Amino acid sequence: MTAVRRPGFEQFQEDLLVLIKEMVKKEDILPSTPWLEVGDAGTREAILQAFKKRMESIYGVELVIEPHLVNLDRPVESIAIQLHHVFNTIFLMEQINARIRARLGKNR
Repeated sequence: MTAVRRPGFEQFQEDLLVLIKEMVKKEDILPSTPWLEVGDAGTREAILQAFKKRMESIYGVELVIEPHLVNLDRPVESIAIQLHHVFNTIFLMEQINARIRARLGKNR
């Protein structure tokens, strides 16, 4: 795993907003925009999957997308908060696992 700093929430949310704007071709998407108004369920699912791929590509960490997020009746900011929490948890677990593997490798 490469030593990449995990994004802070502001950067993470901005990355999600940029992707949403790209995919729905609308510039007026804000953190307060209702998630269910971003597009239909298929569009929201596609956004989440594209964001997952983008984060995995940049940070080398799998982002787990919970299925209920597609139809969660919250603002975009709430979706970003939930995704960021999951991402941070997995990112930290991967860092810990990498350190453990490195120590085990040195002890052989």
